[in-house]
Amino acid sequence: MILIFYTTIGFTQKTSIEYESNGKTATLESKNPFSKFIGKWTLKNDNWSQNWGGETEHIKIPKHHTVSAGINTKNSLISIIDGPEPNGHIFWSYNPNTKEVYHLSSFGDIRAGHGKGTIDENGNLRLKLSFEGEPQDTYRIYTYTWLTDNEYELKSIQFDENDKPTGLFYGGIFIRIKKDEGELKKEILNHGKIIREAFSKADIETIRSLHHPKVIKALGYNDIKNGREAVVSSLRDTLSNYNLEFIENEIENILVEGNIAIEQTKFSIKGTPKQGGESFIFSGRTMVTYIKYADSPTGWATIREIIQPSN
Repeated sequence: MILIFYTTIGFTQKTSIEYESNGKTATLESKNPFSKFIGKWTLKNDNWSQNWGGETEHIKIPKHHTVSAGINTKNSLISIIDGPEPNGHIFWSYNPNTKEVYHLSSFGDIRAGHGKGTIDENGNLRLKLSFEGEPQDTYRIYTYTWLTDNEYELKSIQFDENDKPTGLFYGGIFIRIKKDEGELKKEILNHGKIIREAFSKADIETIRSLHHPKVIKALGYNDIKNGREAVVSSLRDTLSNYNLEFIENEIENILVEGNIAIEQTKFSIKGTPKQGGESFIFSGRTMVTYIKYADSPTGWATIREIIQPSN
């Protein structure tokens, strides 16, 4: 199921696309041939060039906003384009056997497009597309060329039935809209929620997926776990003997800088022996360092942690 929400903050749209991917969103995105396009985009300096017949125009299109997201496979991308009319959407599907990209799009009331093309190892696309409302047997060659990881150029050039350029074209350079601090903090909060649930369920594999292979944890002054397997081995022993429940999780602060996030939190964990016996409460403060990690279901992974017991 895909849910698409619209609000009007900043740009004319603020869109979020949510879908069920069984906790594999980041992994699917990392293996998607369209992965470079995933994110939010706007026109660089609002600049757009076009010729629809007559003279070439160089115009400004303010508040253009594109949201592009993978869905629940690694071979597709949906983009929602909003701003001055006509608004619309584009869907790309990649066939891993034929190496072809299939395109479907719809803008305004009648401008429906379809066609196919190719994508290279750097994410550059070349598509041959036909559009409703344009002369029969004409087509357009679309190219999406990456200038940097956060900037690509789109060109659309029309050709006639004899494969000759008609002189009609449009295009511009798109730049990535970087996530704001609030969005990144929400990702960290979601990561923490998932890992706490995994502890409560003794879900070792989810816990493993949320830790970086090079994680180092200082669980106590003389208790250092070096590497993911050491961390998981220790947790397996604990979770085989105790049910754990977070009864306090008070986040004191989160710092996000680039691909790194640091969280400081006061916590209390209730442990109950599985074979019977008295429960206990372990409280303390933890400082966790997260790093962007595509193989994690949240896109983040714990890479360092220091725990300070309350007594």
